[in-house]
Amino acid sequence: MGKTSMVIAVAILVLAASGCRDDENKRLAEMAERNLERQAQQERRNTELQRQVADGTRRLVEADADARQNITEMQRNVQAERQILGEQRDRLEDERRQIAAARNRDPIIAESIKAIGLLIACSVPLLITLQILRRGDTPDESAVVAELLLSDMVADHPTIVRLVDATPEKSSADAVDRLTDRRDSDSHP
Repeated sequence: MGKTSMVIAVAILVLAASGCRDDENKRLAEMAERNLERQAQQERRNTELQRQVADGTRRLVEADADARQNITEMQRNVQAERQILGEQRDRLEDERRQIAAARNRDPIIAESIKAIGLLIACSVPLLITLQILRRGDTPDESAVVAELLLSDMVADHPTIVRLVDATPEKSSADAVDRLTDRRDSDSHP
């Protein structure tokens, strides 16, 4: 635009200088002046628009850089969250496997405990019966003890039981002394 308006202004000046009338020259000069002013205003507006476009472009580039930085940061955050979610998912999967293993193992343990309890409950009557049968083979201990005591009491010189005279002249302290003496003499052969 600047070159064409310059060409027009030069053409107007050349025509004015070539000898047209003064009125016409004045009018052409005024017209050229107005065109030059308009051209200068347009150039100022164009310069201002170019400056505004440059500022807008600079702000756009800055905003784009900020947006890219924000997007990069958000992508990092998303990746970090994905990693955390992956780790949590892995832990949940491990816990699920452990629970499943425990669910499979617990009934087996419970059945084993029941079987052992049933085995013990069934063997108690058998053990009692075995104990009774074993005692039946040996002579009755109370009968043996009773017979030993009777034979000692009937003997002329009893070794286990000595009958104590319970006459009123003798005190119970004497009887206790005699029993104690008897025990001492039995313990020392």
